[in-house]
Amino acid sequence: MTETVGGEVRRISFPIEGDLSEMRRRAREFLAIVAFDEFRETNFILAISEAANNVLDHAGTDGLVTLRCDADRVVAEIRDEAGVLTDTEAGRTPPPVGSRRGYGIWLMREMCDEVEISQERGASTVRLTMMRP
Repeated sequence: MTETVGGEVRRISFPIEGDLSEMRRRAREFLAIVAFDEFRETNFILAISEAANNVLDHAGTDGLVTLRCDADRVVAEIRDEAGVLTDTEAGRTPPPVGSRRGYGIWLMREMCDEVEISQERGASTVRLTMMRP
């Protein structure tokens, strides 16, 4: 699904599939209109990729990435139909020293301006927000 306004893509959705490189490429193309500096763009792409990877690793079901932007912000919603992620406070503190797992949501919170986790109709959604320059 793609929505354009005045020739500018304002919303796009695509499935999460095993090869996340295509997802990252599409996200980077979408972000071209935003004019983030390289650091913020890279952080946002990494956060989206980590959330999508969590869907593949933990949910074991289909997932969907939806990117949208307006005058103030860019939002990525990463949704899985399994609803495995239920802790809305996940990632608020770093994992214990020496931990081999548990860094993903914490890193998303470090890289993005806002991170929200929600449950709706049995599905989980991670909403990542970056403010536009």
